[in-house]
Amino acid sequence: MDKSFQIPPQSPAMVMSSEELTGNLKSLLGKPFHLTGKPRTDGSTLRKIVTNTLLTNGIAPEAEIGKFEIVPPKKKGVPKLIREMVDTYIVTSGDSYNLQVWNRFPNSRSILVQYTNGETIRSKDIRLIFIKIDIDSEIIDSIVILTPDYIETKFGKFGKPTVKHQLMISPKQREMVIHNENSILSFPDTKNLTYRIRHTHESTPANMLKEPDFNNLFSIKLLTEMVAGNLVGQTLGANDTKNRGQALERLVLQLLGYSEENLQGLAGGYPDIPNQLLEVKVQDSPTVDLGKYSPEAEEFIMEDSHVTTGDIRYLIALTNPQTNIIEGIVLAPGKKLGEVFTYVSDTSFKCQRSIPMLFFDNYKGQCVFNP
Repeated sequence: MDKSFQIPPQSPAMVMSSEELTGNLKSLLGKPFHLTGKPRTDGSTLRKIVTNTLLTNGIAPEAEIGKFEIVPPKKKGVPKLIREMVDTYIVTSGDSYNLQVWNRFPNSRSILVQYTNGETIRSKDIRLIFIKIDIDSEIIDSIVILTPDYIETKFGKFGKPTVKHQLMISPKQREMVIHNENSILSFPDTKNLTYRIRHTHESTPANMLKEPDFNNLFSIKLLTEMVAGNLVGQTLGANDTKNRGQALERLVLQLLGYSEENLQGLAGGYPDIPNQLLEVKVQDSPTVDLGKYSPEAEEFIMEDSHVTTGDIRYLIALTNPQTNIIEGIVLAPGKKLGEVFTYVSDTSFKCQRSIPMLFFDNYKGQCVFNP
């Protein structure tokens, strides 16, 4: 992507109008777009296509250094295409599209760029470009450009921010795990669970959705034998990290001996497998998304049982991003993660809004703005 797009325009008034945006981008309709199944790769490819298209038609002149200030720390929430005040999103298939806007409240007056002359670019000024890809033919099917205000008026307000905590596993640390004995790095359970776990497998609890029965809570040592040792070398065949995470969860449940009924539906909360106080994660990039809870700030998850985020057992599968093969396993209580790996210091968040897929289907073969 052309880095000039990361520099704000000389003035917000100089960016392309809605008519100019739709006129320039409609040339992408029917063009091929190969989906790799890796969100970051596909997102980067899309931005490159969009920027190249806009560049051929002339973009707004860039602001002079010293004439503006990027307000959010580390540019969090500032779109990579701030030059034309746009953000891009890929839409594929399903009944609805879950829009996720990271680190800014989309329809707010929160300032992203402050100019010395008093002008501003605010969150509500960012136009969202949705490019729908037909997954069968892999061509660009439609382009819909929406403002945050239009989205909220038509589909409802954005949900409350979902906080995202992250853990960093560096390439060097990853190699250390992979070359460890049996490609597994594990640590014992916390003292809090020491007298509430079992080290032998007699039977598997009937329901993973229930809170733990401490008479049937498998120790990390037993989890290593039953699960971790059988995961290394397995392939997670799903297309993206979210689906690979669900595939891993089902595989773990199967290895634990849960019924077929449990394999159909997943708990979807924290931890992923409540009955075993087990949180399951896939690592195919340096960061691991921990979700809403982080052991870095230990807090009670089950107050009656005195179970904290530090007691929750984390199973992290280190998968090869090219082959999706599990190359190593980390199995440790949350309390131990920060001693071995690094938490990302700044917390990210996302604002979400569900948009029916039928809305995008209505504009097949078209490029439209706030239709």
